[in-house]
Amino acid sequence: MKDIRDNVGRPSLDTFYQVTFSFGHYDKWLGTDGFDEDRELPSKRRTQSTDFMQKMSLLCTEAEIPGTQYQTSLAVGHRQGIQEEFPNLRTFPPLNLTFYCDADMVILEVLETWMSYINPIQSNKREFRAYTRFNYPEDYKEIIHITKFERDTFVEDNEEYKSNMTSYEFVNVWPTNLTSMRVAYGNSNVLRCNIQLAYDRFFTDFGYTDTYQVPVLNYLPSNPQLKVQKTKEVKPIRGGQGGLPLGTTTRRQGGAY
Repeated sequence: MKDIRDNVGRPSLDTFYQVTFSFGHYDKWLGTDGFDEDRELPSKRRTQSTDFMQKMSLLCTEAEIPGTQYQTSLAVGHRQGIQEEFPNLRTFPPLNLTFYCDADMVILEVLETWMSYINPIQSNKREFRAYTRFNYPEDYKEIIHITKFERDTFVEDNEEYKSNMTSYEFVNVWPTNLTSMRVAYGNSNVLRCNIQLAYDRFFTDFGYTDTYQVPVLNYLPSNPQLKVQKTKEVKPIRGGQGGLPLGTTTRRQGGAY
């Protein structure tokens, strides 16, 4: 009975998880960092005296543990009578998150501002000849953690049956699709917001005992309440051909004018 209890009687439940939005560039696409003087962070009154990332974490009602897939190439005849298949590219599916929308619309404001910053309108918004221009990816790509734990993870008195946590770290996350939300007369329901996120890759960490709050970034965010490990600042190179400054003309044989 003990062997059956240990193996079959302790399944993982899908209701115990936490999504941590470890944003390190939000002061550029959400706060005032020289891009838009009229844009500012949501006030503490609208976020109930908490950080807006903590509010997003609490209102994230659905998340996904990611999968992965290899695209393969078929090799026929490399060995006599043998057909072989080899991996050539590892692909990652998009990350889908669902939020409960709060009455202060902080969740929608953050997501809409994030998407608008990627390709903002450079001229007057109502001008007939208005145009958009994409911003640099290092200014809006972020990091998100999904932590999976169990109901006995934080029990201090039961060391025999205690599960550790599993973390998924998504690198270079940015939103690709913010779905529509239907509003209508009738029975009232909680308004939900679904967003699809793209990322470059993810890393997993199984069996650890502490939660990930904020990752190590190239610079410190402006919020002093966040605990961030200090690292050497690396300034991104926004260059043109061959890493040279934008506008540099190069010869075909090499060198620069």
